[in-house]
Amino acid sequence: MEHLQMMRSVQRILAVFESFTAERSSLTLQEIADRIELPKSTTFRIVQSLDQAGYLVRLEDQQYCLSFRFTRLAGLVKSTLGIREIARPILVELAEKTKETISLHTVSGQNRICIDAVSTDASPLRAVVQAGEQIPLLMGSGSKVLMAYMPKDEAAPLVTAVAKATKRTKADVLAEFEKVREQGYSVSHGERLLGISAISAPIKDVHEEVHYCISLGAPTVRLQTREKELVKQVVSAAANISLQFGGKLD
Repeated sequence: MEHLQMMRSVQRILAVFESFTAERSSLTLQEIADRIELPKSTTFRIVQSLDQAGYLVRLEDQQYCLSFRFTRLAGLVKSTLGIREIARPILVELAEKTKETISLHTVSGQNRICIDAVSTDASPLRAVVQAGEQIPLLMGSGSKVLMAYMPKDEAAPLVTAVAKATKRTKADVLAEFEKVREQGYSVSHGERLLGISAISAPIKDVHEEVHYCISLGAPTVRLQTREKELVKQVVSAAANISLQFGGKLD
């Protein structure tokens, strides 16, 4: 019982911190209470304790904001944890669960580069990708995810290139990117390598921006028989990395 009460207290404190956003960096007590779905009196006790501990600041207009302590803590996180270190345990777990090759990618010029890759020896027939490998941004589900979440001005020349390479209109390419954003993942079959399919999902940071994605690669004959199940696992793993990278749970 005591352990459960402690966990509930911790969850409430974290909920207060999470109630602040880039759009609303300061909130009234009532607004915090509404966002964390607790009575105003309960919220007041939590907020008062955090104010006294130096984690919240009460402003002159009766609003509260996060204190500069978070700037220091964020600096510590940034200096000690990179995306590879955060993602690695989750990539390993996903590879063990699915028995397929899992990789982490980011944009590098006109390519996407593999930052890390994990595979198992469960089957001699598997997708092969290595850390450091560069893949043209025009190919595969990972490229679609990374391009779909790019700022429009950055994506514009790539949209033109994809349309030309695939003999489609720009409108078709943009519609595909919109679908990727709506469903939160992309699936491709044989786009980069014949007989190999992939499922990719975005990793979001604290600003809800996407600079990384994870991909599962597998022989098409094997992936198609369990595509639904694998999509769920890839999306879940990406969401887990996003949370640890400062993103929010959708």
